[in-house]
Amino acid sequence: MNTPYKMIALDVDGTLISSGYTVSRRTRQALKKAMGMGMIVTLATGRFWGSAVRIARSIPVNAPVVSNDGALIKDVHSGKELFFRPLPLEVAKHVLKRAERYPSFEVQIFLKEKKIFSGTAYWKMQLRRYFRSARKFSFRGFYNYMKDFVLLPVENAGSLERAAVLLKEAPTKIVVSGDSEEVREFSEELAKDLGDRIYITSAIKNSIDILEGSVSKAKGLEVLAGLLGIKREEIIAVGDNLNDIEMLKFAGLGVAMGNAPEAVKQRADFVTAKNDEDGVAFLVESVLCSKKGGRIWAGV
Repeated sequence: MNTPYKMIALDVDGTLISSGYTVSRRTRQALKKAMGMGMIVTLATGRFWGSAVRIARSIPVNAPVVSNDGALIKDVHSGKELFFRPLPLEVAKHVLKRAERYPSFEVQIFLKEKKIFSGTAYWKMQLRRYFRSARKFSFRGFYNYMKDFVLLPVENAGSLERAAVLLKEAPTKIVVSGDSEEVREFSEELAKDLGDRIYITSAIKNSIDILEGSVSKAKGLEVLAGLLGIKREEIIAVGDNLNDIEMLKFAGLGVAMGNAPEAVKQRADFVTAKNDEDGVAFLVESVLCSKKGGRIWAGV
């Protein structure tokens, strides 16, 4: 394979999968060809492990997966934990206590094997999100979405106070959604209160992800690359949202999707097509078929 790159790390939502929550045949074929030529293919996603591993096995990828925005890395086949950096329990409790002041908030607490939801009906919340975000409805896509987000273990706490009581272990991350102004204000409060003890990022409008201070997709990718003996300049990272920016900057080639916000595109080395236009497949085909040593020369 005539390319300087040895690994492709893919974000999932808005990148690998379409807005209809499916992975196209062209994308699967491109990734299969890349792996057949010796390329390592993995995922670097904000999804929690149970959701991430289902998608990883469906491709299937050929390397451990970075999940929970970099907080957890596990082997896809054995489930062996390779890296875990949770949010300290006392910090998580502080976040939940602060969040009680905002009645609009819906809070998800990601643990290793399940979620705790601050509301009473997690599936209703995810159903609302699906119909707000899915541009192309299909029964397969709807099934994929519901399987990922509803059929995985969730404990409905009914209130933030109860969620704090149920929380007995350090979580991988906390996701807070609500009124945009309140979320922004809350984010600023946490940054002042906790400083570098937390890392705040975002993958969904009106929502923030709160992780341990040293965690990011870039850090997860750095750890995984070290385990596999791969240099950062040999990595292609592909993403579409704010929580992907550090990963794109870390990789040898940072690629933004055509559907990414301008802030993400500006920090990428290359912009590929949209997720609904097989942007991942186009990128992979370009790398494998390039006449200039596998490098993509078109810039942002």
